[in-house]
Amino acid sequence: MDSVRGIVRPLIAFLISTSICLGEESVAAGSAVGVPDWQVAANTIWVLFAAILVFWMNAGFGCVEAGFCRSKNAVNILGKNFVVFGLSTLTFWLVGFDIMYGDGNAFLGTTGCFADGADNSPLTGDAYVGEYPSLSWAAIPFQAKFFFQLAFAGTAATIVSGCVAERIHYQSFMLFVLVLVGLGYPVTGHWIWGGGWLAGLGFWDFAGSTAVHSVGGWAGLVGILILGPRSSKFPHGGGMRPIPGHSMALAFLGGLILWMGWFGFNPGSFMAANPAQLPQLVSETLYFLRFEPKSLHYILRWIILAGSLSRSFSRRICW
Repeated sequence: MDSVRGIVRPLIAFLISTSICLGEESVAAGSAVGVPDWQVAANTIWVLFAAILVFWMNAGFGCVEAGFCRSKNAVNILGKNFVVFGLSTLTFWLVGFDIMYGDGNAFLGTTGCFADGADNSPLTGDAYVGEYPSLSWAAIPFQAKFFFQLAFAGTAATIVSGCVAERIHYQSFMLFVLVLVGLGYPVTGHWIWGGGWLAGLGFWDFAGSTAVHSVGGWAGLVGILILGPRSSKFPHGGGMRPIPGHSMALAFLGGLILWMGWFGFNPGSFMAANPAQLPQLVSETLYFLRFEPKSLHYILRWIILAGSLSRSFSRRICW
């Protein structure tokens, strides 16, 4: 218990002190447009906490991928998932954020540099003046906006790691991360969240089902098609050879970490500490806390998925 307190207390203190440091000057400005100081501070603390949950999903991806693959490749997989976020951070800071959220045309942002363009957050709406108007609706300091969006960018890159596990060189994957986080993800993200042409058509993506997960999934599919299956998966004589994962415990732990991260991904996308909406979205993320007729198909999905995973675990097959 003492060890848990020793971790939780510094984390709470860090979040509070960070929100104060990030928003000390801009919080006062926020009150000038009807956003009280306490609301900006609460928004900042919540968004930072949600971003940390999304960042923690990198550990979940690493555990799931390493657990479902062979032990000889575990170090390579864990190393990729560790380094990928650091590389994503540098790339998104250098070019990605400005391409995605900078003011520009229908295809990409053309303003800002090194995520350091003019910005008077947390002022919102007509009171906002800066080079990132597509994020002007969020009443939080600019640095908090950047950190939250960075966590999303890192997730898109990490998704691909599992798709190409055990069949891509370390250096090749890092080069791919540079291209995806520096160009591919920001450009498509600008179309949706940066005021691009899809947004102009009324396209709506609340928490990244298309902007993050679909982009990462399609990029992973391209990698799969280029690389093909593992050389020992399909013998020359025909048939398929099962390749068991080496640690179901790691896969289980990773799955729970990813599940926990979703409570930052979805509710955090409000980018505000809204007491009326956050509990509802948290329960919808879990589904089981809202037993309504429209939720029955979600419950059925969970049952089918649980049964499929149980059969896969019993066979100990790594796909």
